[in-house]
Amino acid sequence: MAQLYVSQDMLADFKKEFGLMDYTVCELGGNLVLPKYRGNGITTKLQTMELELAKELGFDYIISMAHPDNIGSLKTLEKIGLHFVKETRLSNGFLRSLYMLKLK
Repeated sequence: MAQLYVSQDMLADFKKEFGLMDYTVCELGGNLVLPKYRGNGITTKLQTMELELAKELGFDYIISMAHPDNIGSLKTLEKIGLHFVKETRLSNGFLRSLYMLKLK
């Protein structure tokens, strides 16, 4: 499963956290692969498709976040071109590594 979040209202807190209030932003989120299928590049393929869709839709930036211990997710974000921004504790209390990529 792969989800690309595009609602600017829903992403307002994240846009603020990333310093992107004046830009259109989408988020790679909700990417899940059943355990028996992990390690086959499925998430990389899905996120690459989401990245291409974000470009086609004209977003300025794409962001994503994962727990700092989720090495597989962090490697995938870097593999598709996102760059580490910072580690932070979000308003909901969860610790996250924040990644982003300028699309235009």
